[in-house]
Amino acid sequence: MGATEQPFITKYPTAVPAMGDGPLPVAPYISREFFEREREKVFKRAWLEVARAEDIPNPGDYRVVDIEVLGWSLILTRGEDGQLRGFHNICTHRGNKVAQQKAGNARGFTCGFHGWVFGNDGELKYMAGEEYFPPGTDRCKLGLKPVTLDTWNGFVFIHPQAEPAQTLREFLGGMADQLDPFPFDRCTRIARYEATPRANWKVVLDAFQEAFHAIMVHRASLPKSAAAAPNPSAALTSARFHGPHRSLSAWANPDYRPPEVGMIVGKYGPTFATAKDQFPGINPNRDENWWFDINVVFPNFFCDTGPGWYFTYNFWPISENRTRWTMDIYQLKAEHAGGLLAQEHTKILLRDAVLEDFSTLEATQQMMETGVLTHITISELEIALRHQMHIIDQWLAA
Repeated sequence: MGATEQPFITKYPTAVPAMGDGPLPVAPYISREFFEREREKVFKRAWLEVARAEDIPNPGDYRVVDIEVLGWSLILTRGEDGQLRGFHNICTHRGNKVAQQKAGNARGFTCGFHGWVFGNDGELKYMAGEEYFPPGTDRCKLGLKPVTLDTWNGFVFIHPQAEPAQTLREFLGGMADQLDPFPFDRCTRIARYEATPRANWKVVLDAFQEAFHAIMVHRASLPKSAAAAPNPSAALTSARFHGPHRSLSAWANPDYRPPEVGMIVGKYGPTFATAKDQFPGINPNRDENWWFDINVVFPNFFCDTGPGWYFTYNFWPISENRTRWTMDIYQLKAEHAGGLLAQEHTKILLRDAVLEDFSTLEATQQMMETGVLTHITISELEIALRHQMHIIDQWLAA
């Protein structure tokens, strides 16, 4: 940047928490003890996103969700009454898993150990050998153990506590208010990607909540799309803080022109590269030269939104240096062949960008674990990293 040039200024329409401006410690990214504290004080106390309601649309549909950081296997199932429920995937007889398949449709679940049968409502329907159990054994108390579940805009959340201190809506707060207008129901899933990098969940998450890295990491897939004069460092156009959550708006170079295939495909439907700001529930600050919003729901869920598409990330901790990462991409339902082509373009472009994002993760973790660095230096461009650690520290201290 030349001596007379002024930095691109990020707008903050909400109050910025007092988070300091010093370097961040490395220990939270490598410490087993810190990871165990996060398990107890963060993940066992937060609402956690686990599915879309349309994944379980019909009576009898079910999906098994494993949450490694909690050590849980859950069954999400829709009952004959149409209600979506969550249960621990554990037989109340001897503790075996009752649902062995990852998804399907069934009127109930039969334990493969001794044949106990549970309905989609969780009730114990058949108790093999019932006559041999002690008198007073009450089968009505032996149903599947429920888990607290609620939905918002089709997103399914569970809570580890039977009586959470906040409802889901209260927990989401301003983030829900901001995203409520977005027509999630008009979009359909077009792709899912999964990976298990050898990296702490925050190392992985941090790679996706700033745009500064675009100047190097995405110089092949998205050259000059997010970083060019007058914003060569890919500063955010604006950022909002909603309690423990945050929403970040990425800048788009107004002079950028996608490769020819992107321009052609963009005529037939929205794509990640070419869509414009003509959609409800996006660009809340009405920023000029806006690209898309990075919406981070604490502790480990992203819902990034753009005009005609959105994609989600989940960052599931497995250990202090291993993470299960998933990405689901959604786009407006295709009404013709051109729309399908637009979906394919989005799917491939994002795949390539994510592969670039993953190029730094394991190397970063490996070098952090050497002990050479005790702290990392954070710029204003990476304010989301500071906010994430600020909220984690608050929850650990509570």
